Amino acid sequence: MSILIGRARASAVVLAAAALGVGCGARAAEPMTEVIVEAPKVVHTADRAPPLGAPVDLASIRYRVSYADLNLATPAGSKALEERINDAAKRACRQLEASLPPGASPAANDPPCVKTAVDGAMKQARAAIAAAGQGGAK
Repeated sequence: MSILIGRARASAVVLAAAALGVGCGARAAEPMTEVIVEAPKVVHTADRAPPLGAPVDLASIRYRVSYADLNLATPAGSKALEERINDAAKRACRQLEASLPPGASPAANDPPCVKTAVDGAMKQARAAIAAAGQGGAK
C-alpha cells in the first residue's frame, strides 16, 4: 500500500518502497499475479497557491490485490477477483478520506473515489482474465 499526499510525501513513499525492495528485478521475472487498486482524490487545500487558480493537491492510496490463488479462466475466479477489487477500493477510499489534512475539501469535478479506483483496477483485471482464458495465466 502506498499513500501519496503532495510532493514531499510522494518522495518519502518512493524511498520507503525502494528500501523495502518493492519492484526489485527478481519480481520482474515472475508472472503478474496482482492488480493495483488506486484511490485518487483531488483536494483543495488552504496552505498552497498554484500560479493559476485555487490550491490543489493530489492524494492517492494504492493497494495491491493478488489473484495468485484464483483461476481466472473460471467465472468463479473472475468474480472473486472483482469482489477483492471492490473491497480494496472501498478500504482505500475510506483510508484516503481519513488521511486528508484538516481543511481539505474535494474538488468540484473530482469523480467518485470508489468508482475511479474500481474502473482502473478492472482494466488490469480484464487483461489478466483474457490472458487466463488463452492459457497465459493461472
